Amino acid sequence: MKRFIVNKENVKLTGRGFYDEDEIYWCALSGSGFECHFKGSSFTLKLVGDAASETPANDANWARYAVYVNGIRTVEGLLDGITKTVPVICGTGMSAETEADIKFIKLSECAMSTIGICPIECEGEVTPVPAEKMKLEIIGDSITCGYGVDEYDPNVSFKTATEDFTKGYAYKTAKLLGADVRAFSISGWGIVSGFVGSPDEPQKTDQLIPPYYKKLGFSYQKFDDRDGLAPQDIGWDFTEYVPDLIVVNLGTNDNSWCTGHPERYETYVSEYEKFLKTVHECNPTSKILCIMGIMLDEIFPYMEKAVELFREKTGYTGISAMKFTPHDGKLGYGADWHPSPATHDIAAKALAEKIREIMGIN
Repeated sequence: MKRFIVNKENVKLTGRGFYDEDEIYWCALSGSGFECHFKGSSFTLKLVGDAASETPANDANWARYAVYVNGIRTVEGLLDGITKTVPVICGTGMSAETEADIKFIKLSECAMSTIGICPIECEGEVTPVPAEKMKLEIIGDSITCGYGVDEYDPNVSFKTATEDFTKGYAYKTAKLLGADVRAFSISGWGIVSGFVGSPDEPQKTDQLIPPYYKKLGFSYQKFDDRDGLAPQDIGWDFTEYVPDLIVVNLGTNDNSWCTGHPERYETYVSEYEKFLKTVHECNPTSKILCIMGIMLDEIFPYMEKAVELFREKTGYTGISAMKFTPHDGKLGYGADWHPSPATHDIAAKALAEKIREIMGIN
């Protein structure tokens, strides 16, 4: 039996990650994981959970994952224990060889739970699959996470079991473009405030994306109790993945606090412009596309104002904005009135078309 550490020498990494002293590769953000080409007779994954995985009371927060073999989802599950063994290709040393592309992907978001991948155990060889010609990064909130996309009653609230990044617009856009994609997204978070039920409620300044963008992510769970590290404790090296284009989809949650208060919208403009500066400084060669409107578009003019302010201050012309038509329920809703799979499909097609225009792709 051979062991292959989940690193860029052996696989293509598909998100930000962290190695602990036991050579476990920890994933936090939606869509994180790996892809590889396998040739052999057996392939097994061993997964490790954080504190959420070993507490039955946290079943709404268990990390959700899937495994694809040659593009077909063959395994999906929730990490409902501190360890779980996942046979991907079963066989013995005497079995006929199999060749397959294998993808492991974290379907749920970082805030609720993280997931560790032990070194791959297999009879055979593991090599990275090639990178796609285009690299995208999507920065967003619950819409980007695929929040509630597997729930068809809008009156049902969130749980990781109904969250699926692969059914959201971000992943689908990348598929349409034949691109690699990485997401930095957390449900309920914004630029100046996390989601509030009413503008009369206090501003949620503890749920902001900008302070954590330079980190591995954010989670209410630590990777494990031994080293005490959480994603927000680990800095990210932006040379590890250089996007050709970055999509920013932030403002839906801010709008819940800003609506009816012009001065709050102006604060949003100022802070959004500052965040664009951070994104550009971290990714100086990447074009930027700011989008808004899949759920609501009231805040779009202020987002557009921030884009113009950034362009004027920096002279950087590789930035643009795009507005969607908000969903109206005709295509259904997901949990908590979030976009349905059909709505995500429409958004992905529109976004892919805009990206082709920006990147000069026919």
